[in-house]
Amino acid sequence: MANKDTFTPTEWDQLRQAPFMAGLVIVAASPSGPIGLLKESAAAGRMVMEEIRNHSSELMKALAADLGQSMHAVRMESKDPAEIRRLSLEACRRAAAIAAEKASAEEVSQFKAWLNALARKVAEAAKEGGFLGFGGTLVSEQEEAALQDLAAALS
Repeated sequence: MANKDTFTPTEWDQLRQAPFMAGLVIVAASPSGPIGLLKESAAAGRMVMEEIRNHSSELMKALAADLGQSMHAVRMESKDPAEIRRLSLEACRRAAAIAAEKASAEEVSQFKAWLNALARKVAEAAKEGGFLGFGGTLVSEQEEAALQDLAAALS
């Protein structure tokens, strides 16, 4: 069973950043304005905290405990949504590869499923295209495409 000691500090940081990067994939796909951004960020934080309570595999327990102690935002140098999305997808791809090298197949599967579920929660957190909270869609076409891109990056 994999835990924090299984990974180098750099690898562990990449695993810790993965949930935030998965959220950024969605945020960058279809920016929702300041209120939507807050809703989407809160959804990502809630999903991390839910994992702390669920305690599935050793890897997920270790990640959840570590994230619960020190959640921090990831800083992106670019302001371009397409570049942020590309960099976030690449970070998720690297994190999945790192997990696959050192964790069990079951742990890797749970990790990937967690990232996909987190991204889905972020996509569903704020309606897209409405006016003053009316109308719009729960998940925009751009967000759906981003969810598919994330799933492909993690497979």
